[in-house]
Amino acid sequence: MRNLGKSITNRLLPRGLDTRLRSELQYRRLVQAFPTAARRHHGLAGELVVSLTSYPVRYATLHLTLKSLLRQQTVPDRIVLWIADGDVAALPRATRALFAQGIELRIVRDVRSYKKLVFALSAFPRAFIATADDDVFYPPEWLTALVEGQYGSEPVISCHRAHRLREQGPGALVPYHEWEWDVQDAEARDASVDLMPTGIGGVLYSPQALHPDAANQELFARYAPSADDLWFYWCARRAGTRHRKVGGLFDQTAWPSSQSERLYDQNRTDNDLQIAALVQDFGNPLRMPMAAPREALSVL
Repeated sequence: MRNLGKSITNRLLPRGLDTRLRSELQYRRLVQAFPTAARRHHGLAGELVVSLTSYPVRYATLHLTLKSLLRQQTVPDRIVLWIADGDVAALPRATRALFAQGIELRIVRDVRSYKKLVFALSAFPRAFIATADDDVFYPPEWLTALVEGQYGSEPVISCHRAHRLREQGPGALVPYHEWEWDVQDAEARDASVDLMPTGIGGVLYSPQALHPDAANQELFARYAPSADDLWFYWCARRAGTRHRKVGGLFDQTAWPSSQSERLYDQNRTDNDLQIAALVQDFGNPLRMPMAAPREALSVL
């Protein structure tokens, strides 16, 4: 009977509307399952910025992700949405309505998925910048866990989801599909050189955690045009920064209507070529030196 009802719904509703309605229903269920806890200040030694981007294919459900970011237990100083100048006019009413609730719109040139971080690095050079994807539900404790992962005296990048690199010699890494994906062991909770964050889980960059080349469009377009995770990881290691996983298994709850186009599908075949170019010109990230210590952070 359920399948019959779904079939009738799909026939009666305009194409795309059914998936949008299911996404709205999914969001309401998630809000009930993950109630907002008492709000708290982040306690970091600098501004906390949540940064993300989007494009028209994802606009139908963008507001749902933004609403989940507005419900965070740890309150950021800013939530910034970076949109390419040619895509602004298509922003739906549901997203625009959130600008009055704390979502800050900034219009920039189109550098694809890199928009979520590279412009924030120059706009907020002393900030802790947490990147998020535009097609995921982030539970209220998401940002809290990232902030709590910033303890210690060295610059660190905390993340909810990471893959572990392995090498097959001083100058070469094993193929991407042979990395340890989505690691959950105790080792990953310590600052490590061999963890590469994946953007879907969210990543928190401490100030100056990345090499200055991170925002160089000529370079990232040449070395990693479809793999920003790889580029930012190499830039972190070139700066001597290590990574730490926080939390348990990250539930990748994506909206049904947002999955018609996924960069991940392309990356599975392109990553090894991009990794080879990065290793050749910048070196093996597992053998790069560590950064100098910093003053201890105050995390409430």
